Amino acid sequence: MELSPDDPRPAYLQIAAALREQILDGRLEPGSRLPSGRELAKEFGTALMTAQNALRVLRDEGLVSPQQGRGVFVRAPELEADTQVHHAQAPLASQLEAILVELLKVNQRLAAIERRLDDEVQGVVD
Repeated sequence: MELSPDDPRPAYLQIAAALREQILDGRLEPGSRLPSGRELAKEFGTALMTAQNALRVLRDEGLVSPQQGRGVFVRAPELEADTQVHHAQAPLASQLEAILVELLKVNQRLAAIERRLDDEVQGVVD
């Protein structure tokens, strides 16, 4: 797996999203052991802390469960009568991730506007 330089999210959120996708589409089944923080850091080319933060996000979302001395395992999904109710009650971490992505996009657009204004001012001064 690879991090995208075009993705505005921090590396730990990209890693968490990649693992989340594998969990939700069944590639990582309930009870499966996730790679360790060190293995994830090596696989994604990041620092250990970055990989551990990604695992923390998934833990906070209730998708994985750490077991002392054994590793981090995919949790069995909770049975929900209405899937939409489950999505409506998305974990706070997922909601914050979406907000962060939007803020990063706004920040990139603002930086582009500021560069254009600086270029225009330079053109007037020259």
